Amino acid sequence: MDKIAGTLFFLFVSFSLFAKSGKLIITGNVKNQSANTIMISHLNNQKLASVKLDSKGDFKITTKIEDGYYFFKYGRNTAYVYLYPKDELKVSFDAKNFEKTLLFEGKGSERNNYLVKKSEIDSQITEDLEAFYKVDEAAYLKNIENIKKTHLVLLTQYSLEDFFKTEEVKSLEYDRLLSIQNYKSSYKFYLGEDIFPTENFYKPIKDVKLDNVNDYQKQPYYRYLVNSVWSKRIEAEPNIEGMLSVLREVKFKDLAISLINGFYSKISSNKERAKDYLDLIKRVTTHKPFIEAAEKQYEEVLKSRGLDQGDISPKFSYENVDGEIVSLSDLKGKHVYIDVWATWCSPCIKQIPYLKALEKRYHDKEIIFVSISVDKEDMKTSWKQMILDKQLEGIQLFADNSFDSEFMNAYAVNSIPRFILIDPLGKIVEPDAPRPSFDKTKVLLDKLLNFDQN
Repeated sequence: MDKIAGTLFFLFVSFSLFAKSGKLIITGNVKNQSANTIMISHLNNQKLASVKLDSKGDFKITTKIEDGYYFFKYGRNTAYVYLYPKDELKVSFDAKNFEKTLLFEGKGSERNNYLVKKSEIDSQITEDLEAFYKVDEAAYLKNIENIKKTHLVLLTQYSLEDFFKTEEVKSLEYDRLLSIQNYKSSYKFYLGEDIFPTENFYKPIKDVKLDNVNDYQKQPYYRYLVNSVWSKRIEAEPNIEGMLSVLREVKFKDLAISLINGFYSKISSNKERAKDYLDLIKRVTTHKPFIEAAEKQYEEVLKSRGLDQGDISPKFSYENVDGEIVSLSDLKGKHVYIDVWATWCSPCIKQIPYLKALEKRYHDKEIIFVSISVDKEDMKTSWKQMILDKQLEGIQLFADNSFDSEFMNAYAVNSIPRFILIDPLGKIVEPDAPRPSFDKTKVLLDKLLNFDQN
């Protein structure tokens, strides 16, 4: 996940996505607060309303809205909500375990408790990455259809308004289509392998109209689907002029702005074309702070290219869960496999079972597994709690300055999860090592550690 997740640079375009058509009241309480602000934002991440918690963790938000899906945000934690004019919601959760304790009461609570449960079920169904993704096309289509059917059943178990059921049924179908669109990239992201789905596999996507402005504004998965289709069209162009030509075909402003903001993230996520995306940003906007941020991101990419196999790794000295300082130099003499993660990072959490499997596989070999959290300082308690709850093993460390720690800057860590492999002499084996869920990770470590299961 990008380190600026949830923070987009807007280009001072003056337009309104939502008509203010009704009043909303949300009150609530946060236990064990680790951040001091509650925020409601639109699907494009523009803030609708925010409020500070008081000393007891209580808050109240009063604002005008139009009905639709929004983001409910607390620190790095985000949940979908569906808000309707005249809702009077009471929200409570424990900051140590946001997802499992988030609860809504009052008018509008049923639809939002459904969304909380839906998110929990999604995590459960997709937890086994190989079972969900490492299958043929037909089996994968069954897997995503099963998610849709499971949620349709869940819809019947809540007392929900007809308007919400109509929107949610549409949302579930868009989510299914998005899963088809992202199958190849998800497979690569979670399993580290390239696949090449057939043309027929993508036929449902080709039948989708991509110019439904209303659904783009109100439906999160339609928004992601449209963004993904257009983004891939732009990426397919070999040069800046071609990319600009595709961008000019975009019919409405909100989509264009979203794509332009997406170019920023692609500077780090698509390093081979980082310069193209920086140049593209400079061609489409004159907004100086946005350009400067993009240039800084590009500089970090260049720095990351300066670290290569065989180089001496930059050092770190971080606090472990017991408050003791552990340095990279303390680990000399063994291979070190470093996991850079955070408690709010869902893809990071999905790697935990696979990391545990690696630790078990190589428990008596010359390798040490180190997990470094880049959570903010006010999340240290939540970090310690997650270590206990998930029974995390290996050496657990807390970075001294989140993403701005010297070690993170040296490796240009700007998105997570990130894995780094260092040899017994402190030299870099892989500055961007394969993830625990990748088959090639075991192949690599087996070779380095002379491990033979037979």
